[in-house]
Amino acid sequence: MTVVFRMEAPYRGAYELHRLSFGSGSPSVAIVAGMHGYELTGLHAVNMLATALRVSRPKGTVHLLPLVNTFGADENQKRWPFDDQDINHAFPGDPAGTAVQRIAHALLEATHADVCVDVHSGAPHVRELPHVRVPMGGEEVELGRKMGLPVVWRRPGDRLDATGLVGAWRQAGHKAVVIEGGRGGTLDTQHSELIARGLGALLGHLHILPAMPGPGVLADVTHSEVETHRAPFGGFFVPEVKVGQRVQAGHLLGYLQAPIGGDRLGELRAERPGVVMTLRAYPMVHASELLVRVAGIPQ
Repeated sequence: MTVVFRMEAPYRGAYELHRLSFGSGSPSVAIVAGMHGYELTGLHAVNMLATALRVSRPKGTVHLLPLVNTFGADENQKRWPFDDQDINHAFPGDPAGTAVQRIAHALLEATHADVCVDVHSGAPHVRELPHVRVPMGGEEVELGRKMGLPVVWRRPGDRLDATGLVGAWRQAGHKAVVIEGGRGGTLDTQHSELIARGLGALLGHLHILPAMPGPGVLADVTHSEVETHRAPFGGFFVPEVKVGQRVQAGHLLGYLQAPIGGDRLGELRAERPGVVMTLRAYPMVHASELLVRVAGIPQ
C-alpha cells in the first residue's frame, strides 16, 4: 500500500490517500471507491477484489483506491466534512487549491490507466441494484456489459461534466465507467459481492486475471427504457417489491399512505415488464421524490 498524497488536517491526524497496486505493465485498470464518505458498499467490494488480487498473478496493472474520503467515512458524511464540499465536483483539481481540489488533483494523478472505474452507492434514502452506467456507444459500453452486473444503463452524456472524476478521466483519454450499488450509510454485503464479481469479470475480459463470469445481466437499457416513479404528493411510502425483483406490467410496486392514520392515498404499478433497480428505503417522502426505478426487460 502506497500513500500517494498526504495533507495536514485542521484537527485529528493528517489526511492520506492510499493506493494498492498489483501487477505491472499493460493493460492497466484503476478502480476508485469511497469518494463519498458514507458509500460503504463499494468500499467493501473493492477490498474484496484486493483480497483476490493478493493471491493472483495479474497480467497487467491494477490500482485500487478503496476509500478516498476517509474523514467523511469517519463521520458518515457524503462530503468532505471540514467545508462540506463534494470531492466529485472538484475535478480536475488544483495542487495549490482548497483541500478538496488538492485531493481531486492527487486522485486524478494516481489513476492514470487504460480503463477506470468509479464505484458509488445510492443515497441513504434509496437502495440501488448494482448496475453500471456507460455512454450511449463506444468501447465503454462493451466493457460495462462484460462486467455482467444486473443492469447496464446506457445514458447520454452520463457524468461527462469536467468537474466529475469520470468526466476528467475521459478528457484525459481514459475509458471510464460508473458502478452504483447499495445504499449510502449502510453495508449490503450481497451487493458488495455482486460488484466485486463484476470487477473481477472486467479484469478477466481484459486478460489481467483468468476469465470469470459476472453475476449476470438482467437488463440492458437506455434512459428511455428505465421507468421512473416519483411521489405525486408527500406521504409514507410502503414498498411491495425488493431491489432485483422481476415484475410484470401492472405489478404493485408500493403505495403511499397517510403518515397518521394510514389511509391509502395512492398506488404505484409497473408499466412494463422489468427488474426493480432502485427502491426508496426511507419511507417519509415529499412530492416529486424518487420512489422506484424499473429497468425494462424485452419480452
